Amino acid sequence: MTSVPENKVLAAPLAGVSDSVYRRWARRFGAGMVFTEMVSAEGLRRGDRKTESMLSFEDEERPIGVQLFDDSPDAIADAAQIAQDRGFDIIDINLGCPARKVVRKGAGARLLRNPERAARLVETAIEAVNISVSVKMRSGWDEPEEIYLELIPILADIGVDFITLHPRTRESMFRGKSDWNKIRLAVKVSKVPVVGNGDIRTGRDAKRMLDETGCSGVMIGRASLGYPWIFREVSNAISGRITDNRPSEEERLRVCEDYIRELIDFYGERKGIFLARKHIIWFTKGLPGAKIIRERVFNARNSSEVFGILDQRKAESVAG
Repeated sequence: MTSVPENKVLAAPLAGVSDSVYRRWARRFGAGMVFTEMVSAEGLRRGDRKTESMLSFEDEERPIGVQLFDDSPDAIADAAQIAQDRGFDIIDINLGCPARKVVRKGAGARLLRNPERAARLVETAIEAVNISVSVKMRSGWDEPEEIYLELIPILADIGVDFITLHPRTRESMFRGKSDWNKIRLAVKVSKVPVVGNGDIRTGRDAKRMLDETGCSGVMIGRASLGYPWIFREVSNAISGRITDNRPSEEERLRVCEDYIRELIDFYGERKGIFLARKHIIWFTKGLPGAKIIRERVFNARNSSEVFGILDQRKAESVAG
């Protein structure tokens, strides 16, 4: 069975981001486990082509989990079996997505308003497969709720392998500072490993979360956008090798180019270039002249022009 990876570093399932290309780069840079973006269980069992395409992965991405969302135990069970048949190592059930279109369906964070149903949903997944099942959740729907302290022991008792806690409520979305004390309290009430998630931007942050909360691992999300180096920084920091070394501008642009090439190989020229735009925004964030680079990339007509723009900026950075 699959549990928290040895290096304690997990890449979060990010909607519209965590495709096969992202996951491969996360693994190369030190993520010990990766996940698909959130997948509709109902769409999967109905054979929706777009949903099924989200299950594509390569062996180098292992260990890999598929994150499912729904409010129907039957849909979750069927989708979990499909994912198991596709070769996934772990099933992750989403009890935390705050997106309006998800909670309107009674899924994601909405399930925190009905802990009994949430537990039944997870239990159904566990009963349906013989691979590991984990849960990613928020602390509650709104403050001062402490649903997580009620639900986590139940999830542990029914057999989840680990629980990832993002210590914000649904109503707080991503505003304010995540309350790591909630992770510490979750660790105290849980019989299974708890993974901490929220406001980890550096290796030092990750080490501090582990030290302050006693959690078994950390999950990295938004800090990895355009910066896969974060997984290496975090892995090193957890091992006691905290450094402040940051990649040079030339290295960031070089990795960006390689990332885009893989996007094009995976999706084809047209879609690959379309998707590359947001990644270029992330990779060039904070670089001198980033705004000009982005404007030129958005006006580029093909991959040759995009790579020409990046090559020119890379040569300028080397020249000083």
